[in-house]
Amino acid sequence: MKIRQPQHSSFLIIKSLMILIVLSFLVLVTELWQLQVKEQDGFEALFRNQSIRRVRLPAVRGKIYDTKNRTLADSIPNYCIAIYTHELRAPRSSIANVLEQVHEIWSRVGRAPEISYEKIKSHMETQPKEPLVLYKNLSDAEIHQWRKEFEKWTAPKKGSFRRKKIPGLDLGRPLKGRSLVLETAALARRRTSTAANTLEMIYRISKRMDKPRAIRYQEIKDHIFARRPLPLIAWTHLNEKDIAKWADRCSTLPGTDIICLPARTYPKKGSTAHLIGYTLKADADKSPSEDGRVHYDVRGLKGQKGIEYIYNDLLTGSFGYQLLQIDASGFHNKTLQTILPAAGGDLKLTIDAEIQRITTEALAKKQNGEYTGAVKGAAVVLDATNGDVLALVSSPSFDPNRYMDSSIYRQKLMKDSDASTFQRSVFGQYPPGSTFKPLTLLSALKINPEISKRKYECKIGYRNESGRQMRCWIHSQGSAHGSIGIREAIMRSCNVFIYEVAQEIGYEPIYEMAKQFGIGQYAGLFPRLESPPQHENIKYGNLPYKNANPTDLCNLSIGQGALLTSPLQMAMVTATLANGGTLYRPRLVKQFRINTDVEFKNNPTWAIRRIDVATEDLEIIQEGMRDVIMNNNGTATSAQIGEIEIAGKTGSAQYRKKVGENVEDRVHAWMISYAPYKSPRYAIAMIVEEGVSGGQTIAPRLSYLYKKLFEYDGTITGDNG
Repeated sequence: MKIRQPQHSSFLIIKSLMILIVLSFLVLVTELWQLQVKEQDGFEALFRNQSIRRVRLPAVRGKIYDTKNRTLADSIPNYCIAIYTHELRAPRSSIANVLEQVHEIWSRVGRAPEISYEKIKSHMETQPKEPLVLYKNLSDAEIHQWRKEFEKWTAPKKGSFRRKKIPGLDLGRPLKGRSLVLETAALARRRTSTAANTLEMIYRISKRMDKPRAIRYQEIKDHIFARRPLPLIAWTHLNEKDIAKWADRCSTLPGTDIICLPARTYPKKGSTAHLIGYTLKADADKSPSEDGRVHYDVRGLKGQKGIEYIYNDLLTGSFGYQLLQIDASGFHNKTLQTILPAAGGDLKLTIDAEIQRITTEALAKKQNGEYTGAVKGAAVVLDATNGDVLALVSSPSFDPNRYMDSSIYRQKLMKDSDASTFQRSVFGQYPPGSTFKPLTLLSALKINPEISKRKYECKIGYRNESGRQMRCWIHSQGSAHGSIGIREAIMRSCNVFIYEVAQEIGYEPIYEMAKQFGIGQYAGLFPRLESPPQHENIKYGNLPYKNANPTDLCNLSIGQGALLTSPLQMAMVTATLANGGTLYRPRLVKQFRINTDVEFKNNPTWAIRRIDVATEDLEIIQEGMRDVIMNNNGTATSAQIGEIEIAGKTGSAQYRKKVGENVEDRVHAWMISYAPYKSPRYAIAMIVEEGVSGGQTIAPRLSYLYKKLFEYDGTITGDNG
């Protein structure tokens, strides 16, 4: 028998294997050290980048005051009911499942279902296995709509031929006759989405607070998809009663809280709407911050019109930031860091809120002969001594508070034929009519001072140099002014006198004089506050460079034709005539500060230029303008108020308007005025679209305005008023 001999392994082989095992172990330990120690910071940074979100926070918007520190725009607390959706992920709720499906069906039928939250809740608590009728007696149009949308809803996925099943609905019979029925038994066992739980929570709060829902189901889904770590705002602008109800009835509900967001209010409402403007929710801004990418923007407010828009950057303030840690599902886990925003800067205007109010009242006072409907027009009141804007009124107006809160109100105003949101006082462009005549006469006196001594014959049938018959306004009444001099021509607003001097001097001197007074140029109402004053050479309105023919020259000389000005420009002209020939930039912002920790800075008054006109020539124009109101033969005697001397010039700018199938002659009624005559404080321009004439439409309004102004500043008291 052969016996097998044992074989002894070589010591060298055993030693080699041991070395190999030790080396492998060392490599493994080295790799583990590399991953867990050396590259630890890198993995932590990668984790932080994947789990941390930066949120931009809005600042409290700055305030806007009038010249006497009355608040014109303010930031107020906007108390909101917020829902933290990450706290509503776990609960399984058959009621929430049914509500979710009801809203999905609602969006496709296009009409609210014929069942309430209370009935759904009661049904699921008492008879969940029974079908639930959502609609009865659907119309043919609704049935067609539902079938079409149901086909889209259940359409097979790409690459599949099997239609998608909708829990609670029969693929083959989505309708039972004309009724739409939901099989709730299939929904009771279904997993509940966060959106469905959130929807049910909103219904519960709505029921307990007796407050209608303010958010749609689609908005809930959009929020969870795009802004998951942030709270969902379910209701805004809660009053004290709402907050008390929430504290008493809803404070124990999971995932809900009261938070405060900044909002805007305008105490003077429509009186300052065009001037101050309004704010709306800002567009989402995810531009990087200094510290890195911004993932979410809690949108604040952004100025849309007026002062709010022009000085939005100053009023907005500095953003704050929050670092949030999110979990694997993208929901908020915890807040890591908060940097508070810095409040915006404040503005103090030259506007006097009381003068703004009484100017608004004056413009609203309709006179005989005006068309029915809202008064369409504008009024500007300047301080004649320095160009400060005391009132800037446009009509009709709107309520900026309602505009911000109601999309229905905004849509209504967008379709408004009266253009209630249009700032007529600044951006309206109108032919100035006879209010332009003082500039034509000043240019004529500068070329030939002897014109002050001349008289011209105003007669029916007057023809200009080209042989074209031209009319004075009085000719339509079968009368004429006869032989008339310059002062009386201003007082009676004689066109023929203006035609004669304009044809004598030509258009160029008229153009140059009008340009000196700021016609056809940007007024500079909204300057860059931190920059030195300068007059930007920007065209605004229309001041033609030349006339086409003698008839065109005659029309331009009386403020008609292609000439267009704004009420603000004509107020600047009036102030310049009143103060002796200094054209001031209209100052609207009196003081400003970039934040609440610093003092207000002054925005200085600034004279654009001194008008190149002789004092004696200007005095002739001023005397004629005084006669317009104070002389019993003037065109605006109804503007008088007792013994206070007032100067002015009426204007009636004619135009044609299509009304239905017809074209009708209409008039923009103008008047420029300043007072008191010897020491002017107020310079006013007022226009009413589709008026009768300056004397009939505007003069009574000016009388009311001046009376209130002089009562307000103490010139008229109870004893002498």
